[in-house]
Amino acid sequence: MKDDRPGWTERVAVIATSFRRVGLGRLGTYVLSPEDTAAQAALREALGADELVYLATCNRVECYVALPHAVRDEDAVELLGRARAFFAARGASPMTDGPGEALFVKAGQGALEHLLTVTSGLDSLVLGETEISGQAKRALDRCAAVGLSGATLGRLFDRAAVCSRRVKNETALGRTPASAAQVAVHKIRKYFGSEGPGVTVLVGAGEMTRKVAQALQGKPGEKIFVNRTRDKAEELAKKFGGRAQSLAEFLAAPPAWIDVVFAATAATEVVIPAEALAPALAARRAAGARLPLIVCDLGLPRDVDPALDDKPGVFVVDMITIEALSAENQRALEGEAHKARAVVAQEVERLVREDRFRRIADESAQAMLGSRLAHLSDADRDAILRFATGLASRMARNPT
Repeated sequence: MKDDRPGWTERVAVIATSFRRVGLGRLGTYVLSPEDTAAQAALREALGADELVYLATCNRVECYVALPHAVRDEDAVELLGRARAFFAARGASPMTDGPGEALFVKAGQGALEHLLTVTSGLDSLVLGETEISGQAKRALDRCAAVGLSGATLGRLFDRAAVCSRRVKNETALGRTPASAAQVAVHKIRKYFGSEGPGVTVLVGAGEMTRKVAQALQGKPGEKIFVNRTRDKAEELAKKFGGRAQSLAEFLAAPPAWIDVVFAATAATEVVIPAEALAPALAARRAAGARLPLIVCDLGLPRDVDPALDDKPGVFVVDMITIEALSAENQRALEGEAHKARAVVAQEVERLVREDRFRRIADESAQAMLGSRLAHLSDADRDAILRFATGLASRMARNPT
């Protein structure tokens, strides 16, 4: 029987948003816990998808789906509406602060290109970020382990990994700080050297906080983990070494000495008011501290009161700083980024070509099996189909 389903590249789509559209604070309203497989299964059902890979990082939330049919323009509009309704029911706003949608959708070849661009670090805040490819693989593994995704999205994410490795090997991207958190760590090391700061306050329990804590692990300084819910702060303190405080405890009795404040939360308002850091600033002035109090604030909107920015003895690294450094880095690496985009285009073209060759081979083999080879057993028929489509894929990868 002839399979009339379209090629797999025509059945994939991505519905996504990022901090650029909604800010880091509101981005959190689109995040589903990696352990909440029931919510991810509900999302797959809401989208009417056969497969789902849900990818959430500190910068983006993306839902990759494989549908039972080709994704036409009207299907893309319906997907967007379904995703909007799903996340709105969980408290997310469907609109940006401007005139646009918080979510966007890309289908077919556009979805392929988007994933390969993302995993190659070309859509990251810091151009050439290398961590996103690993995050994508972990997202696929989690979803595959609980039956949310299958062969179609597995094939797509495997090719994304291949593309990412090609970009890393064939261009100079990835040889710079690989994330906003690493840029912050670079600034901390610049001021405090290999020994690190004496007292570091880490506010929030997200991925960026974990990366900074990991970079400071084993250093002689003290780490104080602060979070609205104390249990998450205690988890980080146990893992990376340090002590934990709830946000309320920290604000009630701020430390008398602080060298670095790192904050990256999903809050929509200031978390650390200026007066909470006043004792530490006064102590540094009284001691004649040569180095400023470093505030690394990666919240959008800001987590630490911006009133501190103009205070003497304070040096602030925020997302505006990171973006400026990223823009400077991007200008320096524009030639390499052009090479990387060419790699992405090659891999997308190869995926589409392989899919087309496989379909042609499948249709041809099915026709022959239905006529001249109808006497073969099911096992033999399956073997011929596998051979024909496999050969077609290999030919498509290396066209003459």
